[in-house]
Amino acid sequence: MKSVLAMISPLNAARVRGIARFAREHGWNLVLHDRLGDKPLAWNGDGAIATFRNDEASVRTLLRIRDRGIPVVDLVETRPEIDVPRVTCDNVGVGRIAAAEFAERNYPHVVWFSSNWSHVHELRFKGLSEGVKAQRWVLSEAIPAKRRDDWGVYSRWIAEKLAAAPKPFAALTFEESDAARLLEAAMRANLSVPDEVAILSVGNDPLVCENQPVPLSSIDQNVEQAAYEGAALLDRLMDGEPPPENTILVPPRGIALRRSTDAVAASDPLVRRALDYIASHLDSAFGAAQIAEALDASRSSLDKRFTAELGRSIGEEILRQRLARAKTLLKDPNRTIVSIAEETGFCSPSHLSNAFRSAMGVQPSVWRARAP
Repeated sequence: MKSVLAMISPLNAARVRGIARFAREHGWNLVLHDRLGDKPLAWNGDGAIATFRNDEASVRTLLRIRDRGIPVVDLVETRPEIDVPRVTCDNVGVGRIAAAEFAERNYPHVVWFSSNWSHVHELRFKGLSEGVKAQRWVLSEAIPAKRRDDWGVYSRWIAEKLAAAPKPFAALTFEESDAARLLEAAMRANLSVPDEVAILSVGNDPLVCENQPVPLSSIDQNVEQAAYEGAALLDRLMDGEPPPENTILVPPRGIALRRSTDAVAASDPLVRRALDYIASHLDSAFGAAQIAEALDASRSSLDKRFTAELGRSIGEEILRQRLARAKTLLKDPNRTIVSIAEETGFCSPSHLSNAFRSAMGVQPSVWRARAP
């Protein structure tokens, strides 16, 4: 039996689940701490798995363990200067997913918002900036540390940012506490979320995301799987395998879509009306001709303006919205494929399955099992 120390701070349920699952499958004796003091640790086990943060006392204790020849694996990229094997979520990949989502929804303006700045912030912003040009709003760079707890100072700063920003715009926030702050500020400024300000967070904690005035879309980093693979690496190190040369990166699972990003940006008023029509009629069969008739517009004019604004046809947008709604409904295990097909305007379950497989590469049932 291998004796393993897990030092996870702050405690993260998904991260602990990943470690615990591997420990259970491989018969580890697992000791869990959420912090370690600066006193010598009376522990001489086989390995340690940890999150190296800015708690210097805990870092010194973990390094003493490492320096005694005991394998140590880090699960975050907060302290890249510390020389230990590392398995983490792909933070650049998180930014890239956000960029792709904002591009698909046609947002011409994108911002990054966070309360602080670190190596992990930098990686996520890098991924976002690779896909779209993004402006950076960082509270800690704009307001002195001694004033950051002053809500009046904060609210005036963010209100100025929101007022000056070209709209509509989309924002990626570092985590859900930042997203909740930005949402509150937008609502105080009487801005519509998501029509004027779309907000995408990172973390996908349902307790936070689903209990906001506007539920928050959020990127699932795949934290549990990263922790599981980190435990697997530690197991190999304890068996004598040499450490990997580079950090092992685990890709994010995807976006859990909620109301805060449920919009497509369009400056053309006719296109906006067409988008509203599509969103409100997804449970029925219709096409471009029916939309043009409902909006009292010519079919050819609507087609041209729609494609010029969004870079895709009306038919492609109808299918995109139907599939997006289907993915949301698939996350409810009580919903059948038959009921989902009816609610998303597909003529039959087989029509839904074929369209879904063509777009996503897998059947709806397979996607449901993997969904964030």
